[in-house]
This record gives sequence, structure tokens and C-alpha cells, in this order.
Amino acid sequence: MYKENSEFQLIAKSMITQIEEVKISKNDKFNICLQTIANAVCNPLKISYIKKSKIVGLIENAGIVITEPTTEQRNKYYSACTLRKFANNYFDTEGITAEQLEQFNNIVAEATAAANLLLPKTFHILDAEHIPQIYNHKHSNTGSCSQPANNEPFNIGKIEGLHIKEKNDINASCMQGKPKQYFEIYKDINTDASTLKMAILTQGSEIVARSLIWIDKPEAEIDRRKKMKPHELYIDRIYTKTQEHRSETQTQLFYEVNNYFNINNKTENNSDSNSNISSIKFANCFNWYDIKSKIQEYTKQDSKLNKNLNVDNNIFCNSNPSFDVEVNSDSYNYYPYADTFQHFNTWSNMLSNDESSDSDILRLNNVDGEASENTRCCDDCGSDTHEDDGTYIDDEFICNDCSIWCDDREESIRASDAVYNNCTSEYHHRDDLDY
Repeated sequence: MYKENSEFQLIAKSMITQIEEVKISKNDKFNICLQTIANAVCNPLKISYIKKSKIVGLIENAGIVITEPTTEQRNKYYSACTLRKFANNYFDTEGITAEQLEQFNNIVAEATAAANLLLPKTFHILDAEHIPQIYNHKHSNTGSCSQPANNEPFNIGKIEGLHIKEKNDINASCMQGKPKQYFEIYKDINTDASTLKMAILTQGSEIVARSLIWIDKPEAEIDRRKKMKPHELYIDRIYTKTQEHRSETQTQLFYEVNNYFNINNKTENNSDSNSNISSIKFANCFNWYDIKSKIQEYTKQDSKLNKNLNVDNNIFCNSNPSFDVEVNSDSYNYYPYADTFQHFNTWSNMLSNDESSDSDILRLNNVDGEASENTRCCDDCGSDTHEDDGTYIDDEFICNDCSIWCDDREESIRASDAVYNNCTSEYHHRDDLDY
């Protein structure tokens, strides 16, 4: 049902005032009734206006007097266009200076962005097969040899015209715009054991938030009519369009995911306050305290937001999901940088968040499509060393350059503890020598 948006009216009138302050003259031929401008019936982002000459014509020719336009009158007699087209008509931009033109364009762009923020955010759940397409899209007007220009909207299923604007923090993500091949591992989840989805929020058709959703259940067993437990699902780091209202946007996506999958966060065991069953976990992010306060605030304000959420639950930040995720292959040509499931065991085909000394582990910690071989930091010299090129001494990892084989002990010792015997050409541990 149509309703005039007072905030949109303020944005439009403020845009006009700011342009007038730049000393750009009004176009006398575009003489409208400024008092009745509002958002259009056909599109909430378009401005609805009527020329004064048309008001006079309606009175003289049809006896219709418009004071406060009804929805029907606005739809029938008023014109509608974008804020930019309106500004181009309302003002005479011929002959203005380059500085005035730049100011004009900036004012209109800011007004358009402010109007876009008035749109409600719409929640979507995407299948894993669409994840490479979402990551691949990076708004750029100019291309390069390795990456062509990419500013055309795209469709996913019934969702049409998806895009990410240039001035969007998601566009600046380290993995945004990477080739689709980098994300093949996400499409190759063993759905007989685990499930991967992507949650997005759109405003209009612009993606304003995205997050990977990892689920410790076979895809065939996910039934949104049945309650799921928090430890069966992990909401990965939530990326948003802008820092402004970031925690509100992240909280909305969190709520939407919980509602969509029917997550039961209510305490099931009152005797165990630390139980994972009753806890709400967020992926590591710098502003998780803000999200925590928003969850508590929203839940107190309206328990209907999510009947399965309990504001008294333990809400904390944790980058350690309680489960691993199995994929179908032990190797891929390219790998993504992973925020959470960063360790890939090529022997068991498992993605996990658990650091391991196993040489079969690859780390997904590069943005160039490569995975890093498992390395550890030498506790003596601090260098990163492959697991096979070091040893453990007194439960500490020591690289080969910092260790020496000791025949007396039949084991490696620290080089700093080794004493060389010129007669036997062997090394001894200094603690074993009788001085």
C-alpha cells in the first residue's frame, strides 16, 4: 500500500536546496508544484511531481482540484523519474563551471544513495553453486588484461538484476572479483554429510550483506519446519556494504538466518550454563560487541522477532565451529582465502578450523588462488618451516637449522645445547658432559 515517505521528501528537498546554494539557476520551463513532491507510487526510489501548468489544466478542463494528492491521483496525473533526471530538468546546467558541475553531480549522487538506504533489506538464501558467481562480481568500469570490466547486473534463479556498487565495502573485500575457479571447493561440498549456503541481504537489487552459512547436516535432511540446534550451523563472517549501520545490518542477517533455518537458541539444559546448545556464536569480527548488544536490545524490544532466541543465552565471539566439513576431492587447481574453515586436510578431504601439524594439511590463507603448505613457527629462530623440515624437542617445534642429531641420546637436540667432539666428530648435549 502506497504511503508518502517523509524521509524521501526531505532528501529530495534538501538536494534542491543544496544545488541552489551552488548558484545553479532553476529551469523556468520546468515549473512544478514543489510542495507536493514525494516518492512515486510505481517505484519508491523515483520522485513524483506535477507541473503547475498541469494543475491548472486539470481544474479548467476536468474540474479536478488537487490539494493533497491521493494515491490514485498521484499515479494517474503525476510524473515519475529518478532523482538525477529530476535534477537535470529542474535546474539549468548549461553554461555552469566545471566546479559547479562536479558539485551538482556529487549532491545528486549523495541524495540517490540516501534514498536507496530507505529501501527495506530483503533476505535470500543461495545454494553453493551460486557462491562463485557472487564472489566473482566486482564492480569496475575499467578492465585489465587479467580482469575485464564488470559492471553489468546478473541474475541468480528468480533473483534478477543483482549488483554490487563501486562504493560498497563488499566490493573492496580481498576475494571479491576473483575468478570463479577460485571457489570450486565451495561447490564441491559432500552434501551427503554437510551443506553450504550463502545468505545475502539486498536493498533494491544491490547486495548490501553476504555471509557463508555452514551446516553440519546433509542437504537432504534440512527441513525448515523442524528446529535445528545452534551447533549444527555456523554463520561465517558477515560482510556489509558500509560501516554505517554495519552492526544493524549484520544483526538483521543473523536474525534472518536463524528464522529461515528455525534455529532453537533457547536454553535446553538450565544446569549447564556453558552448554553449546544454549549459546549464540558469532564469527570473529571487530565489532561483535555491537552485534551482541543489538541482539539483546532487539530481543528485549520484541520477543516476536524470533521466538527461538533467548536474550539470556550466552552470546560470544568464536571462530571455532564445532564441526568439520567434508568435500569430494583431495585437491583443487585453485583455492579461496577462507575466513574460518581455513585448514584443508587432503588425506581426509575435510575443511576445518583446527590447526594441525599434519603434513597433509593445506592452509587456505592466500588471495592469489594458491594454498599454503602446512608450516609451523620454529620456537628457536621464529622462521616458518614445513612440518617435515623440523622436529619436536621438549614439546616445542624446532627447525632443522636449529637442531642437531645427538648419538648419545639417539635423538635431536637444540643446536644451542650441542657440544662438538673433535675426536669422535659427534655432538653431545652439554647437560650430559662431566666438566
